[in-house]
Amino acid sequence: VAASSPDTKPNLVFLAPPSMSAPRFVPTRLPGMDWFVVLRALLLGLSTITLSVVLISFNKVLMKPGHFPYAIPLAMMHMGFCTTSAAVLLGVAPSLFPALTDPARKVNLDIQFVVTGVAPIGVAFAANLVCANIAYKFLSVAFLQMMKETNLVIVYLFSLLASIERFAQWHMQVIVFAIFSAMLTIRGELHFSLTGFLVQGTGQIFEASRIVALGVLLSGKKLDALSCVLILSPACFVTLGCFLGVTAALPESSVPPALALPPMDKLYDFAPLLLLNCCFAFALNVSSTLMIKYTSAVSYIFVGVLKDVVAVIVSVFVLKEEVSAIQCFAFCLQICAVLAWSLLKSSPPELQERGVIGALIAVCRGERGEGESRMLVGKSTKA
Repeated sequence: VAASSPDTKPNLVFLAPPSMSAPRFVPTRLPGMDWFVVLRALLLGLSTITLSVVLISFNKVLMKPGHFPYAIPLAMMHMGFCTTSAAVLLGVAPSLFPALTDPARKVNLDIQFVVTGVAPIGVAFAANLVCANIAYKFLSVAFLQMMKETNLVIVYLFSLLASIERFAQWHMQVIVFAIFSAMLTIRGELHFSLTGFLVQGTGQIFEASRIVALGVLLSGKKLDALSCVLILSPACFVTLGCFLGVTAALPESSVPPALALPPMDKLYDFAPLLLLNCCFAFALNVSSTLMIKYTSAVSYIFVGVLKDVVAVIVSVFVLKEEVSAIQCFAFCLQICAVLAWSLLKSSPPELQERGVIGALIAVCRGERGEGESRMLVGKSTKA
């Protein structure tokens, strides 16, 4: 995990005064490494990966028959606990919620913002959580993580429809590669379930809708991550409550077990585990928020990729799930596609014009675009 600091300056400054016929390199004083920043980034990355993998495995175990296989109540508990904990955190440390407490950065939460923005995102978020929990009953954690890598494709297509993404030739090259990799993972699945596949695919469509809608909603609004959690969690909680009310009103024989209300004795028996599970969910939200705040975007992307790898490894060696050789190979291809997409999206446009291979070689060599290079020279000269 690479730490990022706004005070970091390049070690060499390129100066080209008009009076000189050739440029020269003037070394600046080498700044000491801020070990606190590095250690903080490493700890945040490790905690985010650990909490995410633990929560995935925890949910998988809870959703097994005979444990607590109730998707809606489990998701509702998560959202209720996150809402309550975020509200307590707002009272204890309001500075962590600048979009709600800082007059200079406060976001206007009017009726239109809530009805046309927050509510649809809450519905999509709730549906995704329910589908994700149900999918644990039918498919392995490893295969579900591999399926989630295709979010890249779904989000891109929805972004094109929402006009927040522009088509480029290299986009299609990476997308086709990602689709091919996903097809290989499906082909290599040893215990394929069409029901689980359709449920997980539906959940990913809702997840992509939430991501794109959130991007549209926050365009022009500086809403920090914790404020976003505090605003969206209640909307998701209310939506899940409505879902649960509908299932409770239907005849018991027509409601799938995963959508039904749990018996009171189940709630009582699993109360300690459910509370611990909710704590992990909120801790993951906080850790991810701090990760976004104190590290670079590229670091966060790499942590997400590493989390997927660790989740697959844990599912194989801890949960004893089977993964075929084809799936291992296809998953490596998926990781390459996600990394390539992330690196290219964060690179300057002039590097992207070189195509996928040329741009990746330039990024790996540390090349920068002309505009970025001029900006760095200007900043370094002023420093």
